[in-house]
Amino acid sequence: MAEDVKKDLTAEEIWTTEEGERRSIGVIHIVITALLIGIGFVVGAFGSISFPLGFGVNFFWTGIVVQQVGAIWFGAWGVIAGAVFPFFSNAIAGTPFYVSLAYIPANAIQAFLPAWVFRRFKLDPRLKSGKDYLYLFLTMVVSSILGALWSVLVVLKGFDLLTTDSVPLFIWGWFGGNVVAGLVFNFILMKALSGVVIRTTAFVKKWWA
Repeated sequence: MAEDVKKDLTAEEIWTTEEGERRSIGVIHIVITALLIGIGFVVGAFGSISFPLGFGVNFFWTGIVVQQVGAIWFGAWGVIAGAVFPFFSNAIAGTPFYVSLAYIPANAIQAFLPAWVFRRFKLDPRLKSGKDYLYLFLTMVVSSILGALWSVLVVLKGFDLLTTDSVPLFIWGWFGGNVVAGLVFNFILMKALSGVVIRTTAFVKKWWA
């Protein structure tokens, strides 16, 4: 019977702390953060090396999957990992230290926005309805637009690393590289694995536990 209840959790119940339920920060969350940083480094570096445009911008950035899915599942721990790991994966692509550092706000918002929207609107990470799919897609698009504008207009143009003519290409590269990779992998991972993840102690209902 208990197993049946778990299987039939509503979207709101997924994010709601049950009466008597105790959730606290544990070693598992530190481990998850480290794992996300490690996985993000590998998949992010793959995108940066395989489909490069320059300065860590590329046409198919698989790191976005770790940023967004990780933050939806693991809250602030996923956001932290999503903001940190690109710093290391960009280094593999030869991105200057100061540029990678200045990218952190963009990477943080790309991880934070989907995580916030899913919690704010009590969306189902198992993607049970059209609304879940729509909101995930919209957060992918909006967060990538914000990330692209910050990274290209504020960072790269601000440091005088781009010509005016190359700005549209880099904005599209950042935005398109994120959204295309997200379309390929975000939906698949969340649909396939969220049902398992939400039953683990590592899953974060609020932001930290």
